[in-house]
Amino acid sequence: MAVFPLWMGVWILSIILVHSWRLEPTNPFPPPILVKDEKHLQNVFIELEEAIREASSGDSILWDTNNTSFSIALTSASETLLTTSYTAANLGNYSNDRLGRMDDQTYFRIASISKVFTVLAVLLQEKAGNCSLRDPITRYVPELKDSAGPSTIKWGSITLETLASQLSGLPREYGQSDLTDPVTDQDYGFEKPIDIGLPPLDPSDVPQCGRNRPGERPCSKKEIIDGIVQRTPLFAPNHKGTYSNMAFVMLGFALENMTGAQYAENLQSTIFDPLGMHRASLTKPADKEGIIPKGANDWNADIGTYGPTGGIYTTAADLALFVRSILTNKQLDEATTNAWFHPRSYSSSWCFAYGMPWEIFRTSDMLADSDRIQTVFLKTGALRGYSSQLLIIPEYDLGIVVFVAGDSRALPWLREEVLRTVVPAVEQVARDQAADRIAGSYISRDTAINSSLSIGVKGGYSLVLTSWISNGTDFLAEYTALSSKKNESGQVQLTPSMIGRGKNSEVWRAGFVRDKQSSEGIVNTNLIEDVDTSTYASRSLDEFVFELDASGHAVKLELPALRITLKRQQEAESIRSRPHQLMKALGFHNV
Repeated sequence: MAVFPLWMGVWILSIILVHSWRLEPTNPFPPPILVKDEKHLQNVFIELEEAIREASSGDSILWDTNNTSFSIALTSASETLLTTSYTAANLGNYSNDRLGRMDDQTYFRIASISKVFTVLAVLLQEKAGNCSLRDPITRYVPELKDSAGPSTIKWGSITLETLASQLSGLPREYGQSDLTDPVTDQDYGFEKPIDIGLPPLDPSDVPQCGRNRPGERPCSKKEIIDGIVQRTPLFAPNHKGTYSNMAFVMLGFALENMTGAQYAENLQSTIFDPLGMHRASLTKPADKEGIIPKGANDWNADIGTYGPTGGIYTTAADLALFVRSILTNKQLDEATTNAWFHPRSYSSSWCFAYGMPWEIFRTSDMLADSDRIQTVFLKTGALRGYSSQLLIIPEYDLGIVVFVAGDSRALPWLREEVLRTVVPAVEQVARDQAADRIAGSYISRDTAINSSLSIGVKGGYSLVLTSWISNGTDFLAEYTALSSKKNESGQVQLTPSMIGRGKNSEVWRAGFVRDKQSSEGIVNTNLIEDVDTSTYASRSLDEFVFELDASGHAVKLELPALRITLKRQQEAESIRSRPHQLMKALGFHNV
């Protein structure tokens, strides 16, 4: 069954409502301009660092602080906002007895976050005209089609996009995590497979590469292909999202065949060097440059052909730089980036989905005064001794990097503390900036026409219309009647479209938001994103076109359907008198 780009709307449509709530438009503001010297953010960062210091104290019961190091980086689209790190009292074994120290320049094994780089590498090849996401994997790895084996995997139906979206149905691993691996057995708490009732094996059935056995080499391309074609698929292609490292190994093979360069060389020339990621590599750096936790760890593990699924070493600073490149469309155009952030399939949870290769989480729990659903795009990485997460919240142009070397229990606590503390603060900055630029009274300069409109800020609603007079008529009441059911209470809220008309303009859309949304039964068809429902002589009543001055503040408001332009009264001063180019930073474009 195909999953279409309107998936998010369908998701909302299919929720079984168990109580009344307010369905608010997502992304109600343009992404805010976040700078590290913003006073409100500075105070919040102080609070965050104090909470982290307390949790990392020697008597903490949250995780093993003596053996756990971590680093956190927060970034906006323009700069790193905060870095904070902690080095454990006890570290692992370093060559030459030169111990590392955890900070934002320390090398770390980011494991499966590497998959984001693999997908970007494929997207860059598509941009260059060297491939299409719809191409079957057999076009670039013909050995899959020609290999002999009992597998019923339908390789011709598995495309590059299917692989990148975790919809291939391929087995998760080959070699890794196999129960014939003593290290895996130890992780599960037994010594030998026969101890838990598994039968003895013929040696020829046992994978001879890619496991965590001491001294065992990584699998070659041929060994992986020969091994994977012996496996049966987990699901039919595009039927069900399920995590597969093998899918990204195949993407790595495809990249090498379409470019003629090794995977590591490809990333170096197309991503690391162009972005200035000088501390990112698939080659293990010197021990003194990295963090090696005490106990079992994969700092020295050579994962070979598994590089596209989890082989990158990098720093929190360089990963933050990478996030900024995504948020500013440095390597991809805006439309491609937007498409990259769309989900591709459902998971077993109503609030979680698979992307390319994003793990997409939706929640309404991050803001105390709003029921608005917010979307977090994240990628998690894990190798022995290393846990990491990369989080991007596009509505704020905010990126979060969390690295943990040691006790993995530290990761969820640190992530949640960052989100709990920072998101409400960033939301407030977004509201303040939008109100400063847009809110106010707009009046017709023609005194013979009694037309005016006022925009204010109301709690979680963001920017709402507080009055609207057209030709002496209470048009706010009339518009509400056109947009809602009889006797429903609510607000007319503005939402940015992120496009403009002309050189210095922004187009926003109006929509009626009910104060409370009750269940209609199993299916709720009140899609809040349903816009452009009322037109007047082919012009949309919900279209608001703001003309901006050089600082990005509204000076006029055109209402195309009403054939009128209103002038803003009491123009606001520029945001904190900062002389930045606000229009460009907000990401609005002419159409």
